Amino acid sequence: MRAIGENTVLAQRYTLTRKLAGRADQELWIATDATLGREVTATVFPADFDHAEAALDSARRAAGVEDRHLPRVLDVGRENGTAYVITEALHGAESIAAALQFDPLPPEEVRRMVGEAASGLGAASARGLHHLQLTPHDIVSSPDGAVSVLGLPTDAALAGADDLSSEDASRADTVALVQIVYAGLTRRWPGEESVPGLQNVSRRADGELPSPSELVPGVPGDLDTLCRTTLGADEGPRTPGELARQLAPWSSERVTTSTRRTTGSGGKSAATLQAVPGGDRSGTKPPAAPGAPVPSDDTDGAGHTPTGGAAPVKTALPKGGVASAAGPASEVDNSDETAQISRATLERARERTAVPPDVDDDYDPSYAELEPPVPGLVGHGYEPDSQSSRLALLLVGLLVIIAVIFAAIGLHGLGGSSSPDEAASSGAASPSASGSKSSSAPARSSKPKPTAKPLTIERTTSYGINGGENSGLAANATDGDPGSYWNSFDYNTADGRGGGQGTGILLNLGTVKSVKDVKITTTGGPSTIKFYVSDVIEPVSTRQPEATLTGSGTQTAHLDGADAKYITIWVTQLSKQDDGKFQERINDVKVYP
Repeated sequence: MRAIGENTVLAQRYTLTRKLAGRADQELWIATDATLGREVTATVFPADFDHAEAALDSARRAAGVEDRHLPRVLDVGRENGTAYVITEALHGAESIAAALQFDPLPPEEVRRMVGEAASGLGAASARGLHHLQLTPHDIVSSPDGAVSVLGLPTDAALAGADDLSSEDASRADTVALVQIVYAGLTRRWPGEESVPGLQNVSRRADGELPSPSELVPGVPGDLDTLCRTTLGADEGPRTPGELARQLAPWSSERVTTSTRRTTGSGGKSAATLQAVPGGDRSGTKPPAAPGAPVPSDDTDGAGHTPTGGAAPVKTALPKGGVASAAGPASEVDNSDETAQISRATLERARERTAVPPDVDDDYDPSYAELEPPVPGLVGHGYEPDSQSSRLALLLVGLLVIIAVIFAAIGLHGLGGSSSPDEAASSGAASPSASGSKSSSAPARSSKPKPTAKPLTIERTTSYGINGGENSGLAANATDGDPGSYWNSFDYNTADGRGGGQGTGILLNLGTVKSVKDVKITTTGGPSTIKFYVSDVIEPVSTRQPEATLTGSGTQTAHLDGADAKYITIWVTQLSKQDDGKFQERINDVKVYP
């Protein structure tokens, strides 16, 4: 392969601008498509490599797979000893491995991301394509929650691992997906080969793999069983499609907190749930007849609770444990963080609230007898006598006198100094009345208005081509610790990659909110920072900035009440650091309403 580096041009069209990753057999670059004026991802490898032809053939077949979970293959070719595969670039995407650097993912987010990835790999397997090199680095989520699988066109072929039968290859991808479920729940990798950035799981004394529920609390029962049977007993789903159907339904949006699964045949969880096409959800138990005995296993395989006259009613408990009035703790299904109360208790509560008191026909359920207005008066229907009236008038008179006294004190304070000596000293210090007022003004100045409480930032990610730069550090910008920071890559010039491109971070406020100011603290020399707001994820090239800062240190961008769910902090001119390199460092960001 000819020497590949920055500004290398492939096929007289794709200019390599920044190297993302490199291995012995291939390199991954960001490139600019001169024909369409957009950024793309370029995978390059030697054209005389043993598996180069197989990789190019695999990429051509991948171009025919239309699935939203698989980045589109845009071009395939070879030139001057270099083979290349061009795919669409993913902006602001974060891998599962990056998200696991600090905490496990919420179980329902693991279900969602792996379920989406399984759907995409199921579509690819129908065209004879398999990944076979799948790790948590290959499943990424864009800021809008869209899930994509990287590496499908070339990874298996370049590794020489594409000689398995279709059945064995599907099973291998399925096992890898379940391993990613295990890692997402526990932050530990259960595979035989290590994965960069993840700790290997320690097996039990008997050599068996511990189930996720043995390592972390709050693991849903079906995910725990899936990991135990697939990774420990060589059972479970055999294809990605089967795995997707087993995981369904999952949230259609990114899950940032633990979300309880749907209960009952008609209930809905906090996030809208969607089923994978072809998924069979008919296994829910039918409603029990009124008065029928309740089965001991009150949940079915999908995590649903039968409904009907004899079914126990569930009420949510705080996260961290469950309790049941129907049996010992060992019989409780920990996959549903709920507790049970008896039907009789519920009926008694309904009787107390549903039946109005025995009063006249004009009874108003919203009526409640008021407390006596003043001492000495009793309740409903009582006409005050003359003694009670005099008592009320006396109280009102006392309140008026007290108000007059406080008003007089306040007016006296506004009139000047509090003592003759102070008045004399004020007169000596200033020959005019206006001067006296000026000298005493600081003592009468009002306290400064308290600063508004910052809005909660639900999630912070890096933003840019293929997930941005240093995504694992993005949360440092909003953790409240000014000593930590997110930083960009190092560059030799202030404009970074050039061509008007930038880098930055994306703030997710959770819902659309009115934003007045954004306070940002950076380290280094002056930089140019632009602030974009939107209610959906959009490229900055399609929008106009709400504000632009060109200084350093602590600065405030005034957004004047702009409505925003997402705030993009986009750096187009980087700070110069003490070592002479150009690198942006964002120490702290606060958003004010």
